[in-house]
Amino acid sequence: RKPQPKEPFCGLVFKILPAKTGDFYWVRVYSGELKANSRAFNPARDKKENVSQLWQIHATKRERDGQIPSVGAGDIVGLIGPRFSITGDTLCDPTHPIVLESIQFPETVSSMAIEPETTEDRKKLAETLEMLKKQDPTFQVRENEGQTIISGMGELHLEVIEHRLLRDFNLNVKVHKPRVSYRETIAKAVEIIGECHRVVAGEQLFAKLKVRVEPAGEGDESITVIDNVPPETLPPELLAAAIEELRVCGEGGGILGGFPLMNLKMTVLGGEVGETGSTEVAFTIAAADAFEQALRDGGAVLLEPIMRLQITTPEEHLGDIIGDLQQRRAIINHTETYGEICQIEAQAPLAELFGYSGASRSLSKGLAAFSMEPLEYAPAPEGTFEV
Repeated sequence: RKPQPKEPFCGLVFKILPAKTGDFYWVRVYSGELKANSRAFNPARDKKENVSQLWQIHATKRERDGQIPSVGAGDIVGLIGPRFSITGDTLCDPTHPIVLESIQFPETVSSMAIEPETTEDRKKLAETLEMLKKQDPTFQVRENEGQTIISGMGELHLEVIEHRLLRDFNLNVKVHKPRVSYRETIAKAVEIIGECHRVVAGEQLFAKLKVRVEPAGEGDESITVIDNVPPETLPPELLAAAIEELRVCGEGGGILGGFPLMNLKMTVLGGEVGETGSTEVAFTIAAADAFEQALRDGGAVLLEPIMRLQITTPEEHLGDIIGDLQQRRAIINHTETYGEICQIEAQAPLAELFGYSGASRSLSKGLAAFSMEPLEYAPAPEGTFEV
């Protein structure tokens, strides 16, 4: 009998889907066999996870109680067991680690402050918010000057979070009005020479760093730092310190309102060292000086989130809906009629859409429906934010 060729190894690989509920993870198996009461490896977090129970989506189809011993490639099931994994993580066989491409989620566009009614609830609130972050990758929590700020994809998203805290977790919390998550950038390209002439710990420091800072290409929201220094101009350790400082500065806030920066490209063009005192600290100071000058000389610009709207309304209310949108600085991209129903595609600043859910219902006698998602960031009108 001829020996059969061995099939290429296709071990266990499964991915966590964006639908976590409590201790329940929804996962999709890409290859291999996933068994209950087993272990899997999360290479991105270097953690081993338990696979305690597997539950099918429709409990009446195979097992009456819904719990099943194993599943294969292509199956989507509920899983109980993991502690460290979150949406988008890949889990696999520990002997053959692999990481599949992660899901990319949009940046949050709306924020509001939240605080517990009593000090006893403070720890419980922090733990609950951390759990909600794992369930919902588009929900973010941060601390700002002792205040807890929660951020999401819009007013309705934050309302749902607030109601869950009150109803599901019995937390008495106070919330403030939602605020728009603005961003900052610069209007034009500038070339700056940052300098350091300081005495630190009795030592005279000296450094000069030439940097070009400019808006990134259209549609590129990232902050990048590029090394374009001629060879042997600067010692590698000094150049590395300057580049790292520019990256850190780029992750900070702008000069208009301390909002996060975006759409920036920084290119290090060269530098100058002295006979003494040109240390890594000196070049870190020079890089920070160049960055601050660039934000001022480049013309700081405040950016506001623009949302894509899709509205469905009876034809008799179309005029009222469009008139209201125009008052909200909206741009109507497309209108189409299907019988007596009209569909409107538009884009509008998020700042003008707070309360739009109630307004659209009022204008249409409760018959209109709409969906909203982030589209882009665009320059905000003058006077939007007063420093």
